[in-house]
Amino acid sequence: MDKIAHSFLMRHASLRQLQVLEAVGRHLSFTRAAEELHLAQPTVSAQIHNLTAAVGAPLFEQIGKRVYLTEMGRVLHAAACKVFDALLYAEMELDELKGLKRGLLRLAVVTTAKYFAPRVLGAFCERYPGLDVALKVTNRERLLERLVDNLDDIYIIGHPPEAPEFTFEHFLINPLVAIAAKQHPLAQQRRIPLAEFAREPFLAR
Repeated sequence: MDKIAHSFLMRHASLRQLQVLEAVGRHLSFTRAAEELHLAQPTVSAQIHNLTAAVGAPLFEQIGKRVYLTEMGRVLHAAACKVFDALLYAEMELDELKGLKRGLLRLAVVTTAKYFAPRVLGAFCERYPGLDVALKVTNRERLLERLVDNLDDIYIIGHPPEAPEFTFEHFLINPLVAIAAKQHPLAQQRRIPLAEFAREPFLAR
């Protein structure tokens, strides 16, 4: 506790400044961060300027028209994300203690899951109306990046990576189905031997 009392950032950085840093660092855009936080862009710039002065080193650098986090910025941005995750879960636990059952569920799914995920979420939201749900649909590569960065609570993916730090639960069968034109010779057959099917040219995603 003594370390917290004497922490430089605790004395000079505000939660609002860290919130602005998190948004700008996530979007890599002052404009988009301002829109998300419902702030004027000069206010966002001022918050970052004050935080930069408190840290004593640049947090962002501009190359051309794009903005990037510096090494110092990445360190502080990661810390800010952990702070807000901790506050979010603390709020959820407090709500549970108050019996409100409120909170945020972050779900990321691969593109093929977008066809059934909303149906599953619909039933979930009916059962827990006090919970907000954020759904992110992306490709497998980006989803694995989000998994490693722990950006979401639950992930839906067809072939999960083999890693001991993750827990996976099989909950749905995803069958593969062949589709052909009505006039195709095999279209009228109910049972097709694999050897015969393998001789046919086909497209696979």
